[in-house]
Amino acid sequence: QEIDYKLAGEFEANKGKLPWPADGPVVDHFGQNMHPVYKGVKLPFNNGVTIALNKGATVKAVFDGVVKQIVAMPGYNQCVLVQHGNYFTFYCKLGSVSVKPGDKIKTGQAIGVVDTVGGETQLHFQLWAGRQPQNPEVWLRP
Repeated sequence: QEIDYKLAGEFEANKGKLPWPADGPVVDHFGQNMHPVYKGVKLPFNNGVTIALNKGATVKAVFDGVVKQIVAMPGYNQCVLVQHGNYFTFYCKLGSVSVKPGDKIKTGQAIGVVDTVGGETQLHFQLWAGRQPQNPEVWLRP
């Protein structure tokens, strides 16, 4: 499938202005983070951000795109991958999904509902430029 460069250009032009996929504090930031208790212990590299949410919170698309796939991953429950030209957004830890592969979706459209896993209700959100993970906090509006 060819890349929609017009959509990619629009996505890129909105760097720093994209809406958040859900409302909540970031509890785990992008990149290499140190363990909060064990000094000098590195946590696994975080390819995205983790956002704490209220139970049953709706997760929304941050930009127009096409749903590429829905995958179930251990510890992440259901994940939705959305393509925006050569950019991708990945929404994980969903309990239910309201889109299907091939769907054209719009900014702010509901993708699904966050799940509560092990007592924690969190969205794990990733943003990729091709094969390179990006810091979502640089792309999302302050």
